[in-house]
Amino acid sequence: MTCITPDRLHVNPASLRGQLARWPTGVAVVTAHGADRPIGKTVNSFHATSLEPPLVGWCISHDSSQLGEWLAAEGYVVHVMSTEQTGLISTFATSSPDRFAGVAWRPGLDGMPVLAEPVPLRLECRIAERFAVGDHTYLIGQVISMTADEAVPLTLQR
Repeated sequence: MTCITPDRLHVNPASLRGQLARWPTGVAVVTAHGADRPIGKTVNSFHATSLEPPLVGWCISHDSSQLGEWLAAEGYVVHVMSTEQTGLISTFATSSPDRFAGVAWRPGLDGMPVLAEPVPLRLECRIAERFAVGDHTYLIGQVISMTADEAVPLTLQR
């Protein structure tokens, strides 16, 4: 019997990021009220946290230019994106201070910005917990409202 031993890799931020990129993940745009404007961000750290109560979460880097606004937000809206929405994904993945320029949206739960374009899944959430974990802060939201569309969510895999 032959035993195959996997290669051990040095664990550092670059190697860990490279290996975790092999795990398929979805893409979402998260939006919220900023200090005096709507804010938004493309994320792939979004995930289910609990079914009872209904909780979802995502992580924001402590290096984010909008970190203070995200930490002050009382809620957020998760827009799970489809394969046809790469333009919106790119818009919210930039470092532009006004990522909503030219993007249609309407006020949703508590006036939070809801993208006007239909998305496969939309979750409007109120913050349930925030806590720092390493170089990120984990934002857990209680799902208050949910809408779904027939579109297929986008999955990224390296």
